[in-house]
Amino acid sequence: MMKSRFLCLAVIFAFPILGTAGPKISPEERIDQLVVKQLRENELKPNKLTSDEVFVRRIYLDLIGRIPTRQEAVAFIESADAEKRSKLIDSLIGSDGYVSHQYNYWADLLRARTTLSGNGNSAPAGYAYEMWLKDAIRENKPYDDLVYELVTASGSTWENPAVGYYIRDFGMPLDNLAITSQVFLGTQIVCAQCHDHPFDEWTQMDYYHLSAFTYPLVTTNGHPLQKQALNVGKKTNRKAKKKGKQADMEMTSMMAGGNDDEKDLKKAFSEIFFPVRFNNVVETRRQLRLPHDYQYDDANPKDKVDPATPFGNEAVLSGASSPLTAFGEWLTSSENPRFTKVMANRLWKKAMGVGVIEPVDDFKSGTTAHNPELMEYLEKLMVDLDYDLQEFQRVLYNTKTYQRESNLEEPVPGAPYYFAGPILRRMTAEQVWDSIVALVLENPDEPDAERKLLAERKVLTVQLIAEAIYDQSPRQMLENAREVSAIQKDLSEEIELAQQKVMQAREEGDPDLIRQASSEVKEIRKRLANLIEERVYREGLQDKLSEWEPVVFANDSESTDLSTEDAFLTELAEAVLQDDRSFDEGMSEIVGSNEGSGIVNQLVDAITAEKRDALIEQRVQNDKRQKRKWGIAKDKKDRSAYRNFKQVSKRLKRASEINSPAPPGHFLREFGQSDRELVENASDQASITQALAMLNGPTLGAVTNKYSVLTRDMKGHNFKDRLDIIYMSMLSRLPTPEERAIFRNAWEADPESGTVPGIVWTLLNTRQFLFIQ
Repeated sequence: MMKSRFLCLAVIFAFPILGTAGPKISPEERIDQLVVKQLRENELKPNKLTSDEVFVRRIYLDLIGRIPTRQEAVAFIESADAEKRSKLIDSLIGSDGYVSHQYNYWADLLRARTTLSGNGNSAPAGYAYEMWLKDAIRENKPYDDLVYELVTASGSTWENPAVGYYIRDFGMPLDNLAITSQVFLGTQIVCAQCHDHPFDEWTQMDYYHLSAFTYPLVTTNGHPLQKQALNVGKKTNRKAKKKGKQADMEMTSMMAGGNDDEKDLKKAFSEIFFPVRFNNVVETRRQLRLPHDYQYDDANPKDKVDPATPFGNEAVLSGASSPLTAFGEWLTSSENPRFTKVMANRLWKKAMGVGVIEPVDDFKSGTTAHNPELMEYLEKLMVDLDYDLQEFQRVLYNTKTYQRESNLEEPVPGAPYYFAGPILRRMTAEQVWDSIVALVLENPDEPDAERKLLAERKVLTVQLIAEAIYDQSPRQMLENAREVSAIQKDLSEEIELAQQKVMQAREEGDPDLIRQASSEVKEIRKRLANLIEERVYREGLQDKLSEWEPVVFANDSESTDLSTEDAFLTELAEAVLQDDRSFDEGMSEIVGSNEGSGIVNQLVDAITAEKRDALIEQRVQNDKRQKRKWGIAKDKKDRSAYRNFKQVSKRLKRASEINSPAPPGHFLREFGQSDRELVENASDQASITQALAMLNGPTLGAVTNKYSVLTRDMKGHNFKDRLDIIYMSMLSRLPTPEERAIFRNAWEADPESGTVPGIVWTLLNTRQFLFIQ
């Protein structure tokens, strides 16, 4: 069949039919033609196609980020279906594992962190951004739409989680523009922020013209309400002074003292608004100016700069749309000479290990592809597919170019690579970790429902507080600030004394005293926070619900059509006002005597109670199922081993379900996971700590735990079968006769080396396990 296909193609190319369209070839075939054409021009041959054993391991790692399970590998290898490769690709693309793996890729590209701006207060924005990205991948949001939503995002975390793109570079709009250019235009213009680019055509003026599009966006921790409240206080002061009313003067004496008293109010505002910091991006009318030390002749320092594009079609600016909208449309246009090309090239590199253009993020005015026809076709394909990333990747992974044996030689930087096959690559840190997860846990691709609930709780917490304070009147906020300021003054001596204890304990180097003193400070701050919740947030929420109550139940059946705010208030009303309770009755029922944890946390508990209870029940039922299935009865050793397994399971979550980046010292970081500080900052270089992690770390214990997938798979089997199971589970193939002999001889000489831990330890430390062939 394959021979006849090649003969058919040969006839087509040898005798073009004039006046009629020739047989249509698939995108996969066209890509292969363009690759083979260049190989022949350079007197090279394509590599032969991989074996099924190599292919199944490669495609699982490249599409869903982990090795296949033994059952998955065996099912594919033993299948006689002629279309099994394309069918496997279809089943993997769009799966939960695909979402997990693609998220890791995008998180690295966008520098997505759980704490977006390096501050704990940015965690809600980080969680919301993470869930938004995962949802975008899951629903296969077209690439141009995804980027447009990112670069035009404004609002709050709970209304528009895509604002995380700007919160990531909080207060650094010029730096964010450099990142935007690097990621989506493949162009590193950061040098031009301070001077004309020394190696490209970019000028400093170009940089500022482009930055002027997004500069009106402000990442802010402030809120207009604070200034409005201060103005009300000042106005009240002036009236009191003018009328000479002593009673009014005394009532507003807080403002009469001038800046010192205003500072007290600002300090109170800071405490009130503290929980909602790093959650808002506002589009303003501010205009960018050149720096004070601008040195070129085309303008003066501090001149205003208008938005303008440096290449491609000019961005259309009109009174009806903002510069941000114009920028988003220009950036994501199929007419933009770099937007489509850059992503097509990035995804080609993701599949093949090297881009058609290298580096993928440093395009210059004279940059050309080593295979211009191929690059042009990939770019056209992306547009023809309407930026459908799943379909684009489906084409790439179905090509013979991808499915050929890999090249063992590392490409020489600057030299052309002709794609006789993909290059041999080491797994990413996430692929290594997720492969270990697959050796230990059932359903390794299942999303972490507990993490999703945690994200929801984080966002709900800041939304509750924002709803409580953002719509207060300036006078109401002023009174609240005065009350909080008085509380702060009452607690100031306690806080100062506790802080002195901390400093003294640190000077003495006594860890117990440090913990005790720090605990005192935290306790005082917690009291302050709880008082603010009770006196400021509660009042705001009560006002909200008093306005909303008549509407909630009238429109309950239409809840799916509610706005973000209305949907939130519906949930809040259902939690507080159920069974026709008043607000005070509902709050008493929710908070009860447990006021120490604060009313906000209690409200979040009430709103998410149903989901939390469902997760707890699911966990209980899963434990029962496992104990029943695995025969865990009352034997102490079995129960102890099972408890140990459950502890291991809690830590072994896929990389996409762990805080990003993982903490220093974590397996992922040791194996080169990006710190998310720079674009694509991951490393695949070997290190001593990696070797130690594999040789002596807890990895082996997790994989060989009594209840791991691998160990349970081997139960009741003899040595030969166990060896086969381990090889198929870890390398997706059976051992060769030579390998069987090596382990058999080793076992005879030292029984320990032939045990399950001994064999697993050996394979974990081979290059075959760590590399994608």
